[in-house]
Amino acid sequence: MIEIQSVILSIRKGEESGLKILYHHYADALYGIVLRIVKRQEEAEEVLQAVFLKIWNNIESYNETKATLFTWMAQIARNSAIDRTRLKSFEMGNNTGSFDLSESELKTDSEVSGIDIKVLIKDMPEKYRLLIDKMFLQGYTQQEIADEMDIPLGTVKTRLRDAISKLRDQLKDEKHLLYILFVM
Repeated sequence: MIEIQSVILSIRKGEESGLKILYHHYADALYGIVLRIVKRQEEAEEVLQAVFLKIWNNIESYNETKATLFTWMAQIARNSAIDRTRLKSFEMGNNTGSFDLSESELKTDSEVSGIDIKVLIKDMPEKYRLLIDKMFLQGYTQQEIADEMDIPLGTVKTRLRDAISKLRDQLKDEKHLLYILFVM
């Protein structure tokens, strides 16, 4: 496990070693996010490089009270991949502003979940609502949730599975939201 604060401080001081540590620990996860959006490996690799450059250049804007480091980096990755996809679509002559299905697929978790999922989970039992909020809206890992809530990891996994099942039942007609729940 890396010491996040020391890595952030290292990057803020301009030390490349901090960025290398972040790359080593998070590149695969961020690559997966980017690849799901851009669909092509070579393009995903290019976007990933741009993502780490943005992380390097914008580390001062990271605020640990607003999001975990991974959530912040994942948002940069999503936005970069979406920007690339929109640019490519525009360059190919599809500049009508119509993205149809791909537009809904490209919505970030926070755009969709910040509105729809919060509404859907408001009537759920608290034990499920807290898990969905922490996992999908705040970017916690299952282990971080278990540690913070002081419950076994297995309990977190079971409750999360049950909560997602309840959401799926509510969302049978909401394909774009189901897409997000299956992808995450």
